[in-house]
Amino acid sequence: MNNYLKSAISTIYGEDDDFILLGLTGQTGSGCSTVARILSSEKDKIRHSLFNGETPKSNDERKEINISKCYESTWKKFQIIQVRSIITLLLAECDVEEVKIYIKEHESISVSGDLIDSLIDKLEEINNKKIVQETSIAEFYSSSLPKLSDEIREILEESSFVKLYQVIGTNIRMSGSPIQEDLTDGQFFTLANKVNDVAKEIKKENDSKNRKTFLVVDAIRSPLEAIFFQDRHASFYLVAVSCSDGDRRKRLRSLGYNENDIKELDEQEYQRRKLENEGSYSIQDIKSCLERADLYISNPNEDNSVSEFKTLANQVIKFTSLMKRPGIITPTAVERCMQIAYTAKLNSGCISRKVGAVVTDSSYSIQSVGWNDTPHGQVPCNLRNRFNLLEGKDQTAYSNFEKNDESYLEHFRDCSQKYKHLERDGRNVSYCFKSEYNQIEGEDNQVHTRSLHAEENAFLQITKYGGRGVKGGNLFTTASPCELCSKKAYQLGVKNIYYIDPYPGISTSHILEGGSMNPNLVLFSGAIGRAFHRLYTPIVSYKDEINTLALPLPPVAG
Repeated sequence: MNNYLKSAISTIYGEDDDFILLGLTGQTGSGCSTVARILSSEKDKIRHSLFNGETPKSNDERKEINISKCYESTWKKFQIIQVRSIITLLLAECDVEEVKIYIKEHESISVSGDLIDSLIDKLEEINNKKIVQETSIAEFYSSSLPKLSDEIREILEESSFVKLYQVIGTNIRMSGSPIQEDLTDGQFFTLANKVNDVAKEIKKENDSKNRKTFLVVDAIRSPLEAIFFQDRHASFYLVAVSCSDGDRRKRLRSLGYNENDIKELDEQEYQRRKLENEGSYSIQDIKSCLERADLYISNPNEDNSVSEFKTLANQVIKFTSLMKRPGIITPTAVERCMQIAYTAKLNSGCISRKVGAVVTDSSYSIQSVGWNDTPHGQVPCNLRNRFNLLEGKDQTAYSNFEKNDESYLEHFRDCSQKYKHLERDGRNVSYCFKSEYNQIEGEDNQVHTRSLHAEENAFLQITKYGGRGVKGGNLFTTASPCELCSKKAYQLGVKNIYYIDPYPGISTSHILEGGSMNPNLVLFSGAIGRAFHRLYTPIVSYKDEINTLALPLPPVAG
């Protein structure tokens, strides 16, 4: 019976057949590759600063002791699947002459003829490596292929390499081929399927040798690809690696990027895409990936000659330990508050982007919760229907302007025709007034939004219901505040602003860094959403687990 119980505990935790799949996401320069290197390191090569002494001075240090114990007993390095290496492999499978012609004729890829020849030589070497039987599938994909891909990076130099791989990565998503730009139905998940096939090959090989499989994909750049893995693997976590924009730009400059290169890079991978045509789904969208992430790792600039990326290592060790032993520590106050903000955003009736916010006092006691939505008493956008407006139905849901302004209605009627067929699918055909009105005005003016911002809503809840002051307190928001909300936070005396996704404006440099009482802008690190529950909910009662595992083993027969 004792063996049976222990076996049950072990099976529940998955210790007999561990499989963890991590997907890293983040802008170029944010540190995804550095996190991948830490994950793929042996334990004696990782430098961390987790407390592991005998006289802890706080509960935070006691938590670090628990994490350290788990880390010391369970660490196994991850095997890397580099997306850029998979792109390299797919490029190597193309006809070399066609690759030459494509690169030479592509306007945005500036690679000289000599470098193209060197690239082709390296691609042929990769094909020869594939032909020669490797001693290990995992060795080829996680070591040999990345080394050859890095050699290509050195040949082309950083900026040209990134531009080339941005282009051919988009091509693969559009056509299934690195050198074909025509949109081909059913090919969007070509790259994701290839990565998934590699993961399954490595797992099969490890299973045959009774080895656990811990894999990290570096890096995922499409939200649909993130969903692809989240839907297929219960053990998958999307990990966002972020840093301040200033830190990221500093790193890119040190790699040889000029300001124009950085601008082009940001436009390629971070600007939110409007998915209004089929090709939009093939373009990278790091911004949307960050919104879908399960775990967030903050990567500030450090004196790495001293710290050796200890801040990053601490976060990596904490998360991977919790994956193996959920519930060994409780969430931080910061994680708890951000989880509430993350949950609150689901109440938003905005059909463009949902944001949640929480305001606390200095002790992280929650004073108010908010989300971006219309003022109380007005109908949120997701509950309005463009055809109801045109057909005179549910008229209290629409403003007098929308019902009576002839120029607006004329535009609105013309724009609505293309949506008519969607009603047959049972969809509520809602619309964004701001977008419709800005089209008429030929502007991109945020003032026409019907919704209060999440932070603004949270601040107003305090005054509406006579809450306590929040001077010296904290603001948690799933997106850093815009200029208007930043001014409100500043006026209220908020000390710390915790955020997940940076707002694309000048609110930080112009407002939050503009006086003598500047709040601290803190990039969030932690688990939210489903990962919050998965990592912090014990598999079984910890008391029961300890008591069961402490039972003596029965004597061995004979």
